[in-house]
Amino acid sequence: MSHSINHGETTTKHKPRSYRGGLSSLKAGVSQVLGIGKVASRLGPKQIKDELQIAKLEMKDKGIKLGVGAAFVVVGLVFLLFAVIALITAAIAGLATVMPLWLSALLFAALFIVLLAIFALIGLLRIKSQLPLKPESAIFGFLYDLGVAKEGSSYTSSRVRREMKEKEEAKAEEKRQAKEEKKRQKRSNEVPETPQPSQDQLEQRTKARRDHLKSLRDDFGQQFSSVQSSATGLAEKSSEDAKSAPDRAKVAASNLGANVSDPDNLKARWKPLTALAVSVGAFFVFLGRLFKK
Repeated sequence: MSHSINHGETTTKHKPRSYRGGLSSLKAGVSQVLGIGKVASRLGPKQIKDELQIAKLEMKDKGIKLGVGAAFVVVGLVFLLFAVIALITAAIAGLATVMPLWLSALLFAALFIVLLAIFALIGLLRIKSQLPLKPESAIFGFLYDLGVAKEGSSYTSSRVRREMKEKEEAKAEEKRQAKEEKKRQKRSNEVPETPQPSQDQLEQRTKARRDHLKSLRDDFGQQFSSVQSSATGLAEKSSEDAKSAPDRAKVAASNLGANVSDPDNLKARWKPLTALAVSVGAFFVFLGRLFKK
C-alpha cells in the first residue's frame, strides 16, 4: 500500500500544465494589435487628405504672393512701354522735320503692324505644328508594331492612321457627350458647397490626429512584443511538456504495474476491470463482424 501511495505522489508532481493563461493572453494581444491596425488604417487616409489640403492652401498663399510680385513686374513693364512710346514719339518727331508729321506717324504704325503680323503668323504656325501635344510618331510606331505582331504583313500603315483617326473622333465624341451629361447633372443636382476648413483648423486637426497615431504606434509595439513573448512562452511550455511526456508515461506505467501486483487493489477493482475487459472484447467482436460484411 505504501508503494502505491508513493507512486501516487509522484504522479501529482508531473501533472500536465495548463495553457489557458498563455492562450488567453496571446488571443488578447492579437485582438489588440488588430484593433490598433484598424484604427490606424482609418486615420491614415484622413491624415493624408488633410496634409494635401494644407499643401493646397500653402501653394495658394504662395501663389498670391507671387501674383503680387508679378504685379510689380507688370507695372515696371508698363513704364518700359511708356519709355518705348516716348522713344517712338521722339523718332516720329525727328522724322517730321523732313516730312509731314502725320506721314511719319503713319510709316511707324505700318511698320509695327507688319512686324506684328509676321511674328503672330510665325507663332501660330509653330503652335499648330505641335498640336496635338502627344508623341504621335511613337504612338504610331507602337500601334503599327502591335498590329504587325497580331496580323503580320497584312497590317499596313494606312490602316494604322485610319484606326487612329477613328479612335480620336470617337474619343472627342465621348468627351462631348460626357461634358453635356455633366452639365445636365450639375443643373439637376446642384447642392450648396460645404465650407472648406481653414489652414489653422487643418493644422490643428492633423496635429491631434498625429498625436493619436503616435500613441497607436507605441501601443502597437507594446502589444506586438507581448504577443511575441506569449507565443514564445507557449512554444517553450509545449516543448517542455513534449520532453516530459515519456517520463510521465513511465510513471503511469509503473503505477499501473504496482496497482496490478498489489492483491488488495485487484480485489477492490476487479469489477471495473472485468467490465472493461468485456467491453473491449465486445468491441473487437463487433469490429470483426463489421469487416466481414
